Amino acid sequence: MAILKPRERLVYFRITEDEFHQFANVCEQEGARSISDLARSAVQRLIAESHREREGQDIAPKMQSLEKLIAEVTAQLQMLYALRAQGVAGEHVVNQSGDGTPMETNAEYQGHNEEQLNGTAS
Repeated sequence: MAILKPRERLVYFRITEDEFHQFANVCEQEGARSISDLARSAVQRLIAESHREREGQDIAPKMQSLEKLIAEVTAQLQMLYALRAQGVAGEHVVNQSGDGTPMETNAEYQGHNEEQLNGTAS
């Protein structure tokens, strides 16, 4: 079998006699061919875990922002359903963010669209 990526670089580091015996025991337990293979796979695992942690840190703020937006939309929908159930129609509803900006009702929105289509929009 041909080696696609030959290993040309050599990395040395010193270990104590006790560490050597510990590494040898771990090699047997893990089924590694050598201490070199054990060390290589351990470093590769550390690199992979580091990449995953960084990606997770990048995603966390985005997920929090999305969760907040979903909660706000859910609250607005619940408020609209409650108002519809009470029979309130055609009135402005204050949006849930508390900025006081009224939201258009569906009837008003459709009216604006009809005005624009007829060329009567102000």
